[in-house]
Amino acid sequence: MVMKLKRTKILFLKIVLKVCIYCQKCKRDLLRVVTKFTGIDEIAVDIEKGTLTVVGTVDPACLTKKIRKSGKMAEIVSVGPPKPPEKEPHKPEAKPLPACCNNCQIAVGAAFISNENIFCSIL
Repeated sequence: MVMKLKRTKILFLKIVLKVCIYCQKCKRDLLRVVTKFTGIDEIAVDIEKGTLTVVGTVDPACLTKKIRKSGKMAEIVSVGPPKPPEKEPHKPEAKPLPACCNNCQIAVGAAFISNENIFCSIL
């Protein structure tokens, strides 16, 4: 007797979330939360639009819930199949984000600037 095994297709989803990103710390905290999920193939953050795009086998509701638990606002914009990759013309780089924002810091003293990084002194 030969048994046929059903092959299940792994459904990859493209999840677009609207998130609040004001500075590098906001972006870093958001990526720390999202990268803990298994089944993620691609993560993209669009700072100008304030969106986070995740491609993989992640549940959109669980992803949104975990981001909200971390203290960031998250709202599902769209969920659907990912589009095939297209060749895009080279875009100029976006403006750099500030190192800290008012939402991320409790009390800020003076900011010390080095050649590469911006450091904040918290009193």
